[in-house]
Amino acid sequence: MDKDIIVAELENYFDNESTAEMVFDEDNEIAKDSRSKANAILRRLKESEWIEYELANDFRVKVNLFDYAATVIESFNKIIKNEELEYQSLVSQIHATLLNQEGYTKPYEYIIKRVIENTEELMVGLKKLNTNIKKYIDAITNEKSAAEIVQDFFIYHKDIGSKAYHRIKTSDNISYFRSSIIENLHNILNDADVFERAVLGYMELEQVAEQASAHDGLRSQILGIISAYRNYDEIIAEIDYKNAKYIGSSVARAKFLLTNSNNAEGKIAKILAYLSDEFNNDASLNLNDEIDDSLLGVFNIFPQGFMDSDSLYVVPISKKVSLPEELDSTLGITAEQRELHRLALQEKSKNRFSRKNINQYVAGLLQENKVVLASTLPLADKRDLIKVIFISLYGRDNKSIYKTTPLSETIAVNNFRFNDFLIERCE
Repeated sequence: MDKDIIVAELENYFDNESTAEMVFDEDNEIAKDSRSKANAILRRLKESEWIEYELANDFRVKVNLFDYAATVIESFNKIIKNEELEYQSLVSQIHATLLNQEGYTKPYEYIIKRVIENTEELMVGLKKLNTNIKKYIDAITNEKSAAEIVQDFFIYHKDIGSKAYHRIKTSDNISYFRSSIIENLHNILNDADVFERAVLGYMELEQVAEQASAHDGLRSQILGIISAYRNYDEIIAEIDYKNAKYIGSSVARAKFLLTNSNNAEGKIAKILAYLSDEFNNDASLNLNDEIDDSLLGVFNIFPQGFMDSDSLYVVPISKKVSLPEELDSTLGITAEQRELHRLALQEKSKNRFSRKNINQYVAGLLQENKVVLASTLPLADKRDLIKVIFISLYGRDNKSIYKTTPLSETIAVNNFRFNDFLIERCE
């Protein structure tokens, strides 16, 4: 590009973005106006060998990027944009390449090399997705509030759950092309004429002098690609496991942090929160240091007085044989008590966040409206927030009567913050 154009672009940038002076310590140069800053930046880039100048035939100065500089900038752009791999488009390209009969005139140059490069990119993309899910799982264990965990949960479903993970399980399912790709790769190995021409291309392109070495190297690469597609199920199984683990762990941790009741779970949560505060008050405090005995007493281990089928203790067989006592027909409770117990169980079942209860709740919401925003649902207490989380969870598969669509807008209701989403009745 012409140097004058780049200088003009940099001037415009500094006019709009920065009015402060720029000081270059090495030569004590101070750039005050935008043009001085633009020229100073170009000089620094040239000295650092990011760019070079070239004099064109019309005596205009051209600015060129070095190859490594272009590679680094391209990598920065991919990181900033966080571009998501289009799995199916990549696999369909691999499949189409193997079916292109004209490409078999030069099998290695036109077919095998492209298949190898695209397969490596595909596997790196899947492993990247696997690592990203693990990053979210690790983040759950950090000291985060319930609101932060819920926020991370919606971010996860926006960036991974509803995009990459959902697509590789539906529209971008690689298994659709996998068997055909493996078959065509085996055909290349088994066709002596095609494989020998591929070896010659491999020797020329990869600068391999010995034909035997090129023969072994090419066969090893093709078998490696076949193995990668055969092991695809293992990678997907690992991704499935981590996705389910993240969803389960995030919901469980959010429920745990939101627990504020007098039952056993609530009391344990209060005890752990109290202990955490006590230990965090002093950064140098260690569990082995001398502290209040009442705190250490919580961690005492005591024997359990029961046995089950997994117990190592052998239950002795009594030699006395006696007739069992006849059970009372009422089993110790009256009909009135039994009815009260049944009603209590029914009430408890109604309050569970099961798929059936959530479906009934959403069905009531969608009686008059086809679409409802999550932000319009009641959020008076923590239980309402947990219900919103389960609505989002159950709306992501085909077992529910509705579906959810995430939105980019973040809303705040009664100190709860989350990304809004649409709730629609399935057609």
